[in-house]
Amino acid sequence: MLKASVFVCCLYFCALTPYLANALTAEQKAQIHSHFEAVGKICVKDNPITAKDVESLRARQKPSGDNAPCFLACMMKDIGFMDNNGMLQKESALELAKNVFPDPDELKIVEDYLHSCSHINQEAVGDGEKGCDRAILAYTCMMENASQFGFDI
Repeated sequence: MLKASVFVCCLYFCALTPYLANALTAEQKAQIHSHFEAVGKICVKDNPITAKDVESLRARQKPSGDNAPCFLACMMKDIGFMDNNGMLQKESALELAKNVFPDPDELKIVEDYLHSCSHINQEAVGDGEKGCDRAILAYTCMMENASQFGFDI
């Protein structure tokens, strides 16, 4: 359980909410954190991750554990960033962002950032609808592209 909480905090700050570079209110941070913590607790049951994976994610590196890609896929599917066919859903992620960021300029930056990784849907993956391979590709892309859009993650 502790590993899940640690990982979810890491994921929250490092990967799935790069929008933190923009000035979030304490209430917005708490809302996002609470949601990801709940999702992480569900996903870790079927996809337990290692302490090494947590360390890798904290260091903004690709985790190497066997379950890490499927854990990320579970998280991405639950929050609507990935559909049940294992494909990234930029539009769904943007809709979620609209609930947190009312500023059109911030949303445009988030949209451009998400678009920068939309090519991941064209990549050949070996696990199809499961989405684990695509999730790790998306995570890697998000980490590589964050600085281009002013996200310090």
